[in-house]
Amino acid sequence: MSDRVKQLAEREALLQQRCAAQRASIAREVAGIEARFERVDRIARVARTALLNPVVIAGGIVALLTVSRLRGMRVIGRLYLLSTAVRRLVQTIRVFQGLATKPGPVRGGQL
Repeated sequence: MSDRVKQLAEREALLQQRCAAQRASIAREVAGIEARFERVDRIARVARTALLNPVVIAGGIVALLTVSRLRGMRVIGRLYLLSTAVRRLVQTIRVFQGLATKPGPVRGGQL
């Protein structure tokens, strides 16, 4: 073999060793990250299986409808109270306007 071929073979072996070391280093880092997220993955699996249960889905829909119905009834009640208060205020203003515009009866004429 020529010197150039030997150099290239040595360089290739060195690069392959460096790649193997980098792969091992990355594998250790990935294993550490996976170990940290193992608990989160477990919780996600439990949540996914629980949330995909038809009983849980139906219960969630019922709870959503109940809460929205209660909130809707509360809004309707507040709107009713507000409209009643506005109506009474308008009636009171009309009464006072009527009193102010109507001259009272004058007895005895001018002095």
